[in-house]
Amino acid sequence: MTLDERLAAGQVIILDGATGTELERRGVPMHDVSWSGIASLSHPETLRQIHVDYIAAGAEIVIANTFAASRYLLEAAGLAEQVPAANEAAVALAREARDRAAGAREVWIAGSISPMAPAAERGRRPDLATVAASFREQAEILAQAGVDLLLLEMMRDVGYARAAVDAAAATGLRSGSGSPARSRATTR
Repeated sequence: MTLDERLAAGQVIILDGATGTELERRGVPMHDVSWSGIASLSHPETLRQIHVDYIAAGAEIVIANTFAASRYLLEAAGLAEQVPAANEAAVALAREARDRAAGAREVWIAGSISPMAPAAERGRRPDLATVAASFREQAEILAQAGVDLLLLEMMRDVGYARAAVDAAAATGLRSGSGSPARSRATTR
């Protein structure tokens, strides 16, 4: 059954837990500005194991470690050149974990997009045009990397949320009849 079919049927779908927080709990150092944004590159084994553990615990959607891997966030950390690599690695590690741990169970990979502000600029959020461009870039990278859906997290601002929805919709991710499904964007 596809993800959309399960949602339409009102079935409960179990998401994984907080990946960045779990990385930190397992001793991965968090970047002062971009938090867990580059952990996919710096600690891939730990990240992959976290996904495996969540799948073993029953997660049906594993969220790639892309919550803090947007251009404006990594740029503030001096890591702008890492945007494609960090997002692609995060998706690849989640897919590898699914291949190792899911067995015959359906497990979908979500790419996370968030308006998280750089730690150095908590009181100042980027302007809407900057955020919208960053969301578009990240959504396209995630779609090309093979996510099944996009998860829009911590959308507290209507303008940012609209920009994120537009970016997600522009990727062309659509409901699929195959399994795992290529699905629509959703918010958490």
